[in-house]
Amino acid sequence: MQEDTSQVGYWDRVAPEKRFSHPLRLDWLEQYLPGRAASILDHGCGYGRTLAELSTQGYRNIFGADFSPAMLARSRNEIPNAKMTCTDGRSLPFADGSFDLVLLFAVLTCIPDDNDQRALLGEVERVLRPEGMLYISDLLVNTDARNSERYERFAKAHGCYGVFELPEGAVVRHHRKEWIAELANPFQQLAYEPFTVTTMNGNTSAAFQYFGRKARG
Repeated sequence: MQEDTSQVGYWDRVAPEKRFSHPLRLDWLEQYLPGRAASILDHGCGYGRTLAELSTQGYRNIFGADFSPAMLARSRNEIPNAKMTCTDGRSLPFADGSFDLVLLFAVLTCIPDDNDQRALLGEVERVLRPEGMLYISDLLVNTDARNSERYERFAKAHGCYGVFELPEGAVVRHHRKEWIAELANPFQQLAYEPFTVTTMNGNTSAAFQYFGRKARG
């Protein structure tokens, strides 16, 4: 996997100010996880908002990982007792079969390339136990004029409709539903729900949440 480590500087720079709002579906966790002792990895944990919510709900075996040292520093300040790791942007530094659940909340949007996203899902599958769970929350392609214009403007440069550059320097991606289905094909889909989210820059966007199960192996 090759996350775009050239963007670490951007995420470090904005770490004190950005806010994320993807909701955590606790009813899905209640339905599919083996209790509060489940081992959970929040990959791309940012400043720890979801980790804090998991902790508040009594999940005690939780881990955070991110490639932005500044985001992790903020997270450690807000959740002093959480276990966190700074990744190299290429792999998940955990043994095979380490987790019952991996969260990818607004992570795929930060990985514009198809092959890099496939590699990440391969790493997630590796670190999940047999019948472990994958929970994705991310952004969908929008149809409004503002988004359509920037998708068209950057499609040739990035080779993908839905990838675009933000004025402040980050390259991000909005996804077609069909691509998410292809990407998550190794998993059994248990739940899928579209919704509208407020982005880190305060705009609204079409979004989705996906919950799937790894094969027994």
